[in-house]
Amino acid sequence: MSELYQQLLIPFQYDYMVRAILSTALIGSVCGFLSAFVTLKGWSLMGDALSHAVVPGVAVAYILGLPFAVGAFVAGLMAAGKMAFVKAKSRIREDATIGIVFTTFFAAGLLLISLYPARVDLRTILLGNILGISNPDMIQVLAISVVTLCVLGLKWRDLMLFCFDANQARALGLRTGWLHVLLLSLLAATAVAALQAVGSCLVVAMLVTPGATAYLLTDRFSRMLGLSSLLGLLSSVLGTYASYYLNGSTGGCIVSLQTLLFIGAFFWSPKHGFVHARRMVKQHQIES
Repeated sequence: MSELYQQLLIPFQYDYMVRAILSTALIGSVCGFLSAFVTLKGWSLMGDALSHAVVPGVAVAYILGLPFAVGAFVAGLMAAGKMAFVKAKSRIREDATIGIVFTTFFAAGLLLISLYPARVDLRTILLGNILGISNPDMIQVLAISVVTLCVLGLKWRDLMLFCFDANQARALGLRTGWLHVLLLSLLAATAVAALQAVGSCLVVAMLVTPGATAYLLTDRFSRMLGLSSLLGLLSSVLGTYASYYLNGSTGGCIVSLQTLLFIGAFFWSPKHGFVHARRMVKQHQIES
């Protein structure tokens, strides 16, 4: 038993694993918390768009020697502004607008990376490299996570009402335009933090899956926030830990674990699961 216990503690003997686990714990909890709002608002596609739109910002930051978080955040806000402008000034549907803008930004990022291949690692941007996270990058992740959690903790009720019914929020005197910008900014900042862990290709999973899973498990939004954060935290830590023994992609392990949790909730949720729904249908047929 003691030998098995020692084997399980091996990952914690390496500094890079400790840094990775601590970083993903922060990123996972923040993504999980924000995921509840993304799910309620129906912004899954927006999360996907921003996670890809930050790529040119990361490329420019690396080329200029700036912190990658600065370039990524600016690019994310620019993409969000472009989407809002095109939607307001044209007849194009929102989904088409999002598709056009985020693919344009993503293409610009790939172009920059191809022009400066020695300075920018495409694999790191697309797939993440949490095991190689440096101390300055950890500080960036910590700062983004703390600020995002503080803002969400202070404004979660207003954001909840805005996500649930923007018209009602406006009627109650809330500044819905400001809340819209705030939520987009938080989404962009969180996508930047998660980029380091799972890369731009999988950021959307961390921003959607925990909230979708929690949505199946409870009908109260306050509980949904707690469950979503907990699911994001646990799946990130356990996925990073498992990647050591599997010798596989850390981001792939994290997102695969989140998907397994979602599948479990989808089938066996006490009130909204597939099995419960089938049981209720059969019971109704018998009573009829």
